[in-house]
Amino acid sequence: MKELVIEKYLNSHEFKTREQLQEETGLCDREIRKQISELKNRRVVIYSSSRSGYRLAKEYKSMSNQQRQEEKRQIEHSLNDKKSRVKVLKKQMRKDIAYLKKAEQIELEEQNYNHIPRID
Repeated sequence: MKELVIEKYLNSHEFKTREQLQEETGLCDREIRKQISELKNRRVVIYSSSRSGYRLAKEYKSMSNQQRQEEKRQIEHSLNDKKSRVKVLKKQMRKDIAYLKKAEQIELEEQNYNHIPRID
């Protein structure tokens, strides 16, 4: 499994922006985003549109009930942000799909037109 540099720079106590992570790691923004995306497949990475940055989820067993409730609230907020992005992407995808269907329809019509026997 490929080691992700970004994991060493994120923790469960503070949010870090991509800009901060660029400064600390020396990685470009594209690589930061790529590694964060890969890390999300291994661990819970909290992101919030209302608060800049990313952080790792805290160890659930080590928290008080109040801390657990706050952590769950933040993860729910992060999840809702992801759901919102999915909705936007699905809406955009409908336009792409409609375009491709129309292109296929035009190509099929052109093929059929070119295969019509002529009566001369």
